[in-house]
Parts: sequence; C-alpha cells; structure tokens
Amino acid sequence: MLQATPFRASLLALTIAGLAGPTAAVAQGSIPGALRRVAPDGTAYLVNLPESYDAADLPVPVILFLHGGDRSNTRNHPLRFARAAGLNIEFIVIAPHCAPGCRWEAVDFDALLEQVSEEFRVDGSRVYLTGYSMGGYGSWDLLGRSPGWFAAAAPIAGGGDPRAICAARGVAIRAYHGDRDDVIPHSRSAQMVDALKACDGDAELITYEGVDHGSWPITFRDPDFYSWLLEHRRSGD
Repeated sequence: MLQATPFRASLLALTIAGLAGPTAAVAQGSIPGALRRVAPDGTAYLVNLPESYDAADLPVPVILFLHGGDRSNTRNHPLRFARAAGLNIEFIVIAPHCAPGCRWEAVDFDALLEQVSEEFRVDGSRVYLTGYSMGGYGSWDLLGRSPGWFAAAAPIAGGGDPRAICAARGVAIRAYHGDRDDVIPHSRSAQMVDALKACDGDAELITYEGVDHGSWPITFRDPDFYSWLLEHRRSGD
C-alpha cells in the first residue's frame, strides 16, 4: 500500500534545507541568450529561444524548468548540460526563479505560461515540464494542479502527494531518480509512479543505478530525454 506523505510538509522541509545550505544565496548569473521577464505574480523568469526561432515562422515546443533548493535557475539549467554535451535542442526553455521564501506551489504558473504564450510562438500542444529536487516536488505538485498545460513531464529526484496525482493521468510522465539518493529517497518517485499507474496513468520510472541525489546532469545531457519529450503532444491538439 502506498504511504501518502503530506506534500506540503515535504516541500517545506526541502525549502528549509535549500535556505539553510551553503548554496542558498546563489547569484543568478546568466544563460547565454536569455531574456529576462517577470510574471504577473512577480515571479522572475528567463526565456531562452532556440537558434532557429527567427528563421521560420513556426510554433516552437516549450520546456518549463523548475530549479531545486539551490535557488538558482541558471546553475543547473538544462541548456548548460545540453550544450556541454554538444546538443542543439530546439525548445523555448522557461526557467522561473523561486527566490528564498518562495514555494513552487504558490507560483501562478497559469498566468506565467499564458504570458509566455502571448509573447512567443509557443506550440501549445508541446509544452513540457521538468525540475529537480525541490523542483521535482514542484513538478509533481504542478501536474496535480494544472495538468492541462502539459504533453509530458519529467520530475527528477522528487516526490509528492500520490493522492493528488491522478489529475495528471492524461500526461505522459517519466520520472528519474538515483537509487542511492540519500536526500530524497528513490521510493518517493516510485510512490508517485505507482499511484499514477493505479489510476491508468501513463507513467514510468527511470532508475539510475548507483547514483546519488545529483542525478539531473545525466538526464539533461541525454539526447533521448529531449527526443522522448517530443514524442508527445497534448491530447486533443
């Protein structure tokens, strides 16, 4: 039987851990080519457009990326790892900043994504979600609250409330987690995937054997990760 850990308590614990750690006061830095925007609720975010954006008047798929308790939306940005691996990924990448004191569950992502869709050529059928650690928890929470935005999602080293996740049964979900994670146990992702499968959801768990909590560089360097996202379109679009 699934053990339902209250989501808000878990997320609060991660928030406190992120604030207390040595990386809490991270300077934002930058990602080359990033545009800076502020959502209607005051959340700052970065937008990176693919190199081909101006070359064709076509809608572009989107990755919404949620950072972890390090509080930096640049340090572990997917583009850092993709570019280091020689990958040219053709996505608009949205990276909000959850500053100290912020909780992902309090961010108005509906308003943020509507703003992005109004300004940029977003392919509404191919909006994807990922995040690591605290952002993995944020991803699971957002899937439970606003699943209608997303064609696919990939929470990494996270967890959530399995009682709320059946709302996302129409979203393709692939969770990633190291089996040696001693910060957020691998079982937290397994619990969420099992809960989705129990309500006929499309979910699977990718286990990194022998890997501890910092597993997201493996995911973001993997070309198959981006290919898997692009295999999915939102139902009805």
